Amino acid sequence: MPYLSDPLVLPSGLTLPNRIAKAAMTENLADAENQPTSALERLYGRWAAGGAGLLVTGNLMVDRRYLERSRNVVADERLDTTRLARVREAAAGTPVVAQLNPPGRQTSRFVNGRPVAPSGGQAVPMMGLFAKPRSLGHAEIEHVVAAFGASAARCEAAGLDGVQVHAAHGYLLAQFLSPHVNKRRDEWGGDVAGRARALLEAVRACRRSTSDGFSVAVKLNASDFRHGGFTEDDAEQVVRMLAEEGVDLLEVSGGTYESPALLGLGLPDAGAGSGASDVPVAAKEAYFAAFAARARGAAPDVPIMLTGGLRTRAAMEALLAGGSVDVIGLGRPLALDPDLPTRLLDGGDGEALPRYSLPTVAGMAGESEWYEHQIGRLGRGLEPDRDLSPWRAASAFVAGEMVRGLRGRRTRR
Repeated sequence: MPYLSDPLVLPSGLTLPNRIAKAAMTENLADAENQPTSALERLYGRWAAGGAGLLVTGNLMVDRRYLERSRNVVADERLDTTRLARVREAAAGTPVVAQLNPPGRQTSRFVNGRPVAPSGGQAVPMMGLFAKPRSLGHAEIEHVVAAFGASAARCEAAGLDGVQVHAAHGYLLAQFLSPHVNKRRDEWGGDVAGRARALLEAVRACRRSTSDGFSVAVKLNASDFRHGGFTEDDAEQVVRMLAEEGVDLLEVSGGTYESPALLGLGLPDAGAGSGASDVPVAAKEAYFAAFAARARGAAPDVPIMLTGGLRTRAAMEALLAGGSVDVIGLGRPLALDPDLPTRLLDGGDGEALPRYSLPTVAGMAGESEWYEHQIGRLGRGLEPDRDLSPWRAASAFVAGEMVRGLRGRRTRR
């Protein structure tokens, strides 16, 4: 029976010293040229010292024309790989995997006034912060796919251990997967195989551009949790396709900005639905545990990382013992308590996370930016501030993105 402290060897040969991973969270700590900074070095040094067996970076953009936040690191041809290498070196011997991502329509109007998506359509409905997207052309899609491979090669040149192709949480590849957003009738849309083509081609591009020992992982939604969106049945088919591609690690999560299951909002009992009989009772705090069991059945040889809602060591070890999960992903807890992995490995538990009673949309924005503020404090060498108001965090974020994003749009023209 695996324990949190047990190592895991991925198919690529990369060895994780334990089963706890720092899941990706947007850092927004690049400089005005979207290059890695000393703040990122401090941040990853702090997380490495906290004891996690794997660090997945916040999303690195594959094309600076399409940013998610104003200060994302961009892994395009202008990336200073020596600066990214310093971030990797700050993590010492802890494995580091870079999450690669274009946001598609899920980028604020301050950063991009004309975002792209698989199909043109409505803007993301959130307080008017998002603009209506235009449909990507065939050549543009091929460019995005190629950009994944080129970015992966730059990450390898910087000494990172792998990349994670982001196909969850409503970003571009997840938009391709979702019939709610992807209305295309060419080879990039239609049935599940067509909607999965962009993801599979991105994985192949990363493989072709890197060496055999370099890990290629994928983050996938269990579901969009909305009517007419990407379903668990769709996701199971995609998992089978990814298994055929030989991905080295599959992270299971869920939700989008429109249906924020990633924050635990609007979810049914985590054990409900298909596969629930395989989920230990102690693991019901995990938002997507039931789908992890389905993914294990669809891809028995692919290591599975589960992220979302996990808070107690008992639940984590129950999931590992149940055999459906190989790696425990922790996001927000490590923004507030970077030493939590060490405490879990020593037999302890973490502190309860703050709870907010704000309206759903404002609450999501406030909560998300509250944790981003904590990440920024860690990057400055400070401790987290539990007393910070989520309203203040959200207001500061919007003001900062307005100034930095509009300034960046002018310089990127």
